[in-house]
Amino acid sequence: MSIRAKLVMLLISMLVLILFIALVQGYQRSLERADSLFDNHLLERAQLLSDIPVQNTVIVGETLWQKWHGQTLIAGDAKLLATAPTEPLQTVNSRGQRLRVANYCKDGQCTVLAEPIAERFALSEQLILALMAPMLLGIGILAVFISLVVKRALQPLTLLSKELRARAANDFSMIKTQPKAQEIKPVVQTLNALLRRTEQAYLRERYFASDAAHELRTPLSAMKISLHNLLKRYDDEDAKAINLSVDRLNHLVEQMLALGRTSSQQWQDKLQPQSVPVICQQIIAQLYPQIEDKELEISLDGECQHVIGEPFTLSVMIKNLISNAVKYTPRGGKIRVSLADKGEQLELRVSDSGPGIPAQLRERIFDRFFRVGGDSHPTHIPGAGLGMAIVQHVVGLYRGDVALQESQWGGLEVVVTLGVHRETLCSD
Repeated sequence: MSIRAKLVMLLISMLVLILFIALVQGYQRSLERADSLFDNHLLERAQLLSDIPVQNTVIVGETLWQKWHGQTLIAGDAKLLATAPTEPLQTVNSRGQRLRVANYCKDGQCTVLAEPIAERFALSEQLILALMAPMLLGIGILAVFISLVVKRALQPLTLLSKELRARAANDFSMIKTQPKAQEIKPVVQTLNALLRRTEQAYLRERYFASDAAHELRTPLSAMKISLHNLLKRYDDEDAKAINLSVDRLNHLVEQMLALGRTSSQQWQDKLQPQSVPVICQQIIAQLYPQIEDKELEISLDGECQHVIGEPFTLSVMIKNLISNAVKYTPRGGKIRVSLADKGEQLELRVSDSGPGIPAQLRERIFDRFFRVGGDSHPTHIPGAGLGMAIVQHVVGLYRGDVALQESQWGGLEVVVTLGVHRETLCSD
């Protein structure tokens, strides 16, 4: 729930509670005041009735009055009271209802006048509710007013939220919104300081890895050439080991460069329709010498599927998935690449018949430079431990998800879902 909603609900709840207590107190006091007024009015009517001679009193139907002389009823409704009352005002049960009775005595003669309490209560309630209705209407008007005031008071936070939400992922410039509210100023100042520190850390991380990898490519190429020439002249085991280490280092450099090139800004600048099956076919063609050398059985299933994306990121992701399957699947094994349309998402599955990954290590496989068994990988196949980290990074750009599970052959199955701007662009 938003801060605005919480504040409005809290203020309205307090308002309703206070007004409810006030209304209850007012209602009770109004009833007491109305009872007093009705009692006085009843006594005045009894006094007026006492001044009218008995012979001139007109009785219409069953009246609620009596005239007593001592304890003798001389006129009125005999069923009202059996004996003359002794108090000016009292409440009695008579004629199947509760009555309020007024007694006025003068010159030894008492006049009794009664009226039903239910009628009095109904009339009092109507008068009180008529007075309180404007107050109830005022609660609704005041609630709207409170909502508007809270909205205006929180407008600096709303503007700050809109500015932050509209920023690009790599925009670390200072916040332009400068609220006048003293409570918001420290927040903006803290955010600006945080943006400065984040920008410095972002630039260090972004450029260090890519610059270091780029600078390493030249000496690595020279070393590769020198080792190639050395191996032509000498069949030395140490030279072969060095050559494998250089290949591994070269692979690490390429992966670091790939990770550096898959920034969100570069990705957004090159969005266009991409055919995922075509990219899969191209990657399989590039890796086919390795697939043929290991006598692997590979298949690509699925209909023509397109996403709005960037070719390099998709190629890097798919190549890492298929190349991992090729590397870790034993000779004569099976690899299956499948595509499926899931409505708003495109599902890519890469399954193999390799050794798989233990369930307890599947989450860690996305950590950079992590490999099962470290340098002593069970398959003894060299690697950098960056492949799945790059896959997860690219999948995040496409607002998708990646999951690891056991394949139908007992190996590893990687399930990738991509969900950015699907399009159907296939031609017959």
